[in-house]
Amino acid sequence: MSGASNSFVVVIPIFLIVAAFWFGVIELSPDATQMLLQGLYSSNKAIQDLVSGDVTIEETLEQANLVVQETNQKGTIVSEKVLKNDQRSQSSQNDKNKPDFDPLEIEKLVHILTNEQRIKHDLSELTLDPEISEIGRSHSYDMASRNYFSHETPEGVDPSGRAEIASYSCQKMVGLSIYSGLAENIFQGNLYDKYYTINGIITSYDWNTNEKIAIAAVDGWMESPGHRKNILTEMFDREGIGIVIDEDDKVYITQNFC
Repeated sequence: MSGASNSFVVVIPIFLIVAAFWFGVIELSPDATQMLLQGLYSSNKAIQDLVSGDVTIEETLEQANLVVQETNQKGTIVSEKVLKNDQRSQSSQNDKNKPDFDPLEIEKLVHILTNEQRIKHDLSELTLDPEISEIGRSHSYDMASRNYFSHETPEGVDPSGRAEIASYSCQKMVGLSIYSGLAENIFQGNLYDKYYTINGIITSYDWNTNEKIAIAAVDGWMESPGHRKNILTEMFDREGIGIVIDEDDKVYITQNFC
């Protein structure tokens, strides 16, 4: 009688598991399902052993716990793989909605907006110098590729040092003094304003445009005393602008003045 009672205690959970699985209450991956069925088969044998007196109830429950733990572990691993694949899928889907960004077009827009600020303050317009632009572009690329944001490189090379390396000479006579080297503004932003997530997965972006990025850069500089001074320095007559967009959708802008 006690053997039958112990068997019934084990049979009821097995029946409930099978019923829940059948009606879709429990959903498992194929691998986890196979392990569960193997566990049920083992449990059925354990019941027979329990009834015959070959094992005790404590030994039977211990074996059942091992089956459940192994099944849960397998299911968790499979779930993590599915989540990672889903995140990659969402990322690819979002790229389809991504606008076309043109670094050269943004460079031109930054140049136009910079001159608009100078005109507002009764200053002459700057010419766009291709050589200075290349110096700036190289610095933007260096910041993006080595993941830093500074006027100086990790080796300590400043804007004037980069001009010297490029064999570009910039000298200005102010009174009886001669000034040489480049002044510089830098900017870092993103191709998007913000993004939205569901359960931690990115579902969509609010993308910027070429024009919005240029406006954000120049407006930001004009609100900063040091950058504003560079834009509105009377003795400067030319500038160069170099823009690089990295694989993480970050935008690096370097603006140099002479």
